[in-house]
Amino acid sequence: MLLAVGLGGCGAAEPVPKPPPPPEVIGPERQGELKAASWRAAAAAEARRLARLRAAIRKARRTPTVAGALRLALLTGRLTPRAHARLTREYAAARGAAGRLTGARAVELGSVLATVDSLAAQRLLTASRLRPVFLVLRRNTYFWTHAAMPAAAYRTTFGRDPAVFQYYPGRGMQLQPLASWGKVNWQAGECMRARAKARRRAACPVAALRRNVDRLLGLAANRGAGFPAWEHYFSWGGGSPPWISGMTQATAISALARASRALDEPRWRRAAHRGLAAFDTPPPVGVDGGDHFLMYSFAPGLRIFNGELQAVSGIGELAALGRDRHARRLFRRGERTTRAMVAAADTGAWSLYSWAGRESTLGYHQLIEEFLGDMCLRTQRRTYCSARRRFARYEREPTRIGISPLRRLKARHATTVRFSLSKVSAVTVRVWSDKGLNMTRSLQLPYGDHTVAWTPPARGRFRLRIAAQGPSGPLGVATRRLRVILPKPEPKPKPKKQCTTRRAPERECSKELLTPRPEPAKVDR
Repeated sequence: MLLAVGLGGCGAAEPVPKPPPPPEVIGPERQGELKAASWRAAAAAEARRLARLRAAIRKARRTPTVAGALRLALLTGRLTPRAHARLTREYAAARGAAGRLTGARAVELGSVLATVDSLAAQRLLTASRLRPVFLVLRRNTYFWTHAAMPAAAYRTTFGRDPAVFQYYPGRGMQLQPLASWGKVNWQAGECMRARAKARRRAACPVAALRRNVDRLLGLAANRGAGFPAWEHYFSWGGGSPPWISGMTQATAISALARASRALDEPRWRRAAHRGLAAFDTPPPVGVDGGDHFLMYSFAPGLRIFNGELQAVSGIGELAALGRDRHARRLFRRGERTTRAMVAAADTGAWSLYSWAGRESTLGYHQLIEEFLGDMCLRTQRRTYCSARRRFARYEREPTRIGISPLRRLKARHATTVRFSLSKVSAVTVRVWSDKGLNMTRSLQLPYGDHTVAWTPPARGRFRLRIAAQGPSGPLGVATRRLRVILPKPEPKPKPKKQCTTRRAPERECSKELLTPRPEPAKVDR
């Protein structure tokens, strides 16, 4: 029985597998060698990766294109792959839209594209400028393909974005950081007043103010000196982008100081403090003009009164609200300059726009008046308080006109009407008589002395009237009575002597014919 069972299984049974060898026991020394080898391999791979990355970065730095600037930001970790892809699409979309547009729209969008390309070619399209520069590009692409053609200086915003854009003919819709921060500054001031009156929830839009401040903070660029700057990305007044303004920088600092106080946000006050470095940095990077703060970083010699007053006033806001020693030092320095500047800005009837320059428009005159009032409250100095009252009075006063005496006027003889104006005005000069209007001129003239030519047509009595309307509206008028006489008749010419010589009978006598010839001397033979 046992034999049968054994024979029946013959040939069908599988070989029994050998047991696996026991695992090799690795000692501590061997384990250290394997770890070191693994680390060396990983380090070598990382070194190769870093070498390739550095080579790619060097290549991107040398590439003077927008694509090169975007790739450099991506390789240096300043731009995520998703953001890199989005900006690349936006640039391509702007290129495509410019190719499809015609006329003025193509010119405007093409100008913005040219600025972006120029920044990249100059290696100025840095990672910190990508957000504001591409915001300008994106808004222009949308505006020139969807919106109506705007008028010059037209301003607008897009949705809930607080960034204000202004139309500059030939340069497209440009980001206007001064207007953007000006709105936020006013909004923060309203919140401060509401907080002081314990009605913050009713009058202060907390969520909107927080969103607006953070949005505009994100549009700051690094100028290379470590401070946030709100730049302008278009050519202006002979300056090329990117440039900054002391007035814009100070308005942003003032808005950050006010918003920080209104909403108890210390990081905004720290951002305002970092922005002060622009006033310690000389141009063209900063706006430190030595004895004054620059309106434009590209024009150190230009002194604009309302801009300098606004810059000092904005710094004073941080000095007062943020208890910032750096701001106090800058404010004292700027205040000494503006105090001496008040007299230079006053013509006795209006204000000047710039040092030894033209007169202000009504808007700029009112700006100077507003900042003089602010400096009066901040410093309690008589210089600012009395100047503010004078400038307000100038708006109510008509233009003073002085007419020089007009004497010995002769008919049909050209003369000159000389007169003076106390302020820039729209002037109308008229001369008339009982027979009707004889002469009229419509002119736009600055303050000072002026002349108008006039030729009296005939003898008689005439009336001269000069009317001048200043920027604020009041009309000044001056009149004169004129008497015109006939000129004295010219004396009749004396009849010319006739020659009766044999050679020239009845011919005009010349000096040779009238002068007796000497007789020849007699010679004794």
